[in-house]
Amino acid sequence: MKGRKNMAKKIGLVGIYFPGAYDALHENVPEGFELVDALSPEAYGNLADCEYLISRLDIDPDIINHTPNVKFWQRWGAGFDHVDLKAWGERGIPIATCPGVNSGIVAELAIMLMLAGYRNLLQINRQLRAGHWPRTEYFGRSFMIKGKTVGVLGLGHIGKKVAALATAFGANVIYYDIVRQTEQEEKFGYRFVDFDTLLKESDIYTIHCPLNEETRGMIGAEQFAQMKPTAMLINTARGPIVDEAALIDALTTGKIATAGLDTYEREPLPKDHPLLTLDNVVASAHAGGNTKDNDINMVNYVYHNIVAFDRGEPLNTPGDIVNGEYLKK
Repeated sequence: MKGRKNMAKKIGLVGIYFPGAYDALHENVPEGFELVDALSPEAYGNLADCEYLISRLDIDPDIINHTPNVKFWQRWGAGFDHVDLKAWGERGIPIATCPGVNSGIVAELAIMLMLAGYRNLLQINRQLRAGHWPRTEYFGRSFMIKGKTVGVLGLGHIGKKVAALATAFGANVIYYDIVRQTEQEEKFGYRFVDFDTLLKESDIYTIHCPLNEETRGMIGAEQFAQMKPTAMLINTARGPIVDEAALIDALTTGKIATAGLDTYEREPLPKDHPLLTLDNVVASAHAGGNTKDNDINMVNYVYHNIVAFDRGEPLNTPGDIVNGEYLKK
């Protein structure tokens, strides 16, 4: 048994994992492979013999100098905004993500933030815990999603799920994406609009696009000035898509009414951050893509890609590789 384990191909595990995900990764290692913990930069020396990487969240860029034998890197989740795609591509190492695997649970969180903001759930909860009974206090300040216009920025895996859920609540869905989704329009009645129209017409403006040079800071003071004063902003994508200083100004001066946030410019969010002092902010801790019951789906997806790459077989989807343009020919 010991000899067989030594012959196994090593997969380096890097980053921060919830206990359930960590356990599931170790309990479901494919036959012929060995999972090696290198969770922090101090343990990167364990990666010297690894042929594969699995990583979650941001990792130290210096990892590239500790992985001489890696030939495939699998990200946990869909994000890759902190990865030097070019540097790894020029080394001939494909980087894959898991598009769509957590789309359902992120979409659920987006809807939860909408409901919590519209129904003043956090304020009511706080007053109850303080011994009050605010049954009628928020009647005139509570709203329903039905009949509202939900504007979706980015109709990808998550955006589609949010649009479907919003429609189920009776909302009208408009969207903007760099790729027009005519099939979605014909099938579900969504309306494609330009970016400025999305800002002006949305009652709830929900962000589901990736972070890149084009989207960084794309929601700032100019954009908030175009929104309805009753509008709600939802961000379960990436914090830097929104100019945080402009968001705080918009929330405190009445340019928009409410925000539901799961991501921020700086994470973890400092405990004295101005956003945490505002009653019209519902805040989560970049937890949209994590639930215990979805962990096994992610584990299966990650390991399928590694085994498929090792065998020279197709990955889960052609779009999993995110640095193809930089790979050596």
